[in-house]
Amino acid sequence: MELFFLLLAGVVLLKGLLGALHSLSYQRYLNRQLSRTPPVWTPPASVIVPCKGTDFELQENMEAILDQEFEDCEVIFVTSTESDPSLADLRRAARKFPGRRVKFVVSGLSDQRGEKVHSLLRALDQVDPGSEVLVFADSDGRPHRHWLRDLLAPLGDPQVGASTGYRWFFPRRGNLASLLRATWNSSIATLLGEHRHNFAWGGSMAIRRSTFAAIDVPAYWRQSISDDYSLTEAVNAAGLRVHFQPRCLVASHGDCTWRELLEWSTRQIIITKVYSPGRWRLALLSEWPFVLFWWWTLGELLASALGLGGAIEIRWLQGAPLLLLLGMVWFLGAVRGLFRWRMICRIRPEQRERLKRDFWGYLFLGPLAATLTACNLAVSLFTSSIVWRRVRYRLVSSREVRVVRDN
Repeated sequence: MELFFLLLAGVVLLKGLLGALHSLSYQRYLNRQLSRTPPVWTPPASVIVPCKGTDFELQENMEAILDQEFEDCEVIFVTSTESDPSLADLRRAARKFPGRRVKFVVSGLSDQRGEKVHSLLRALDQVDPGSEVLVFADSDGRPHRHWLRDLLAPLGDPQVGASTGYRWFFPRRGNLASLLRATWNSSIATLLGEHRHNFAWGGSMAIRRSTFAAIDVPAYWRQSISDDYSLTEAVNAAGLRVHFQPRCLVASHGDCTWRELLEWSTRQIIITKVYSPGRWRLALLSEWPFVLFWWWTLGELLASALGLGGAIEIRWLQGAPLLLLLGMVWFLGAVRGLFRWRMICRIRPEQRERLKRDFWGYLFLGPLAATLTACNLAVSLFTSSIVWRRVRYRLVSSREVRVVRDN
């Protein structure tokens, strides 16, 4: 037992050290990216936004998409039904921008794929014939005014199959569940970088229309629930790469309850298990050793404080030395959290006051976020079913999904 603990501690410390070094390397990458002026490329574009229900401040989110500093683009709002509650906010937002070309599409329902993917496929039928780029956004995201221009810039490279940003959660009230969601999500955002292992994110991704057709993305979407992972698979299969554009981190505002957090985070992990099993296995091998070490060590310290016997019988690893070991692990994680906080402060300076309020979460909630991930992974071991926007899906494989609707 003692040897196992020492091995576990060594693995966790090494992981933490490598993570801290990666943060320094990532900061240099970010500095290079943000110091460059993106090339200006503004071809005719179509922005497709699938909507269902009323997301937090939906109208403000859609106004941000309509108010892009990009002249030649159309915005296509697509809902599954003509009675979707989002339509009132969508129409109010569109009326504020009479100069912007806006289309409303009703996609209907499908039992072969996810509602979002089905909406995207139906919206493609209404894209302007002159559009050269397809852009995809989510209704709960609020991009900055140069988002579209920045997102399209990398597509000038013939080796870039798709350009992507990612989400960043900004809690409103700053309740613990919402702050934990922001911390949990930030660790995924920093997986994207200057390498060939990037994945597209459906709330902020763009692809040339010619590339979209050449690599036959609709074939990958035909029986899928994941628009972004399936598009990533199509891009990689064609020998192209996904480019991460850090300027295109999209703000997602609002709060969540503990139940919503658990449902949302577990859904992300289950989708990853089915559509990107390599990333899922890496998360399993990374998070569970950390969580086991963290709570085991806390348990040993508590037992020592209460005068109870612990499982570790190594005399020099008791009391203060054990606390120091735990502190070192926390410190290495806090370095990563500090980097993420500084990164988003630089990319979204207009959110700095709110980020100052939430600063402590990025430093102290890392172990709790890892524990949440470990729980998500444990659940995903036993099920491949998810609930998304009140529809239940059974994910049979990356090419087959079964839809279960409530009557």
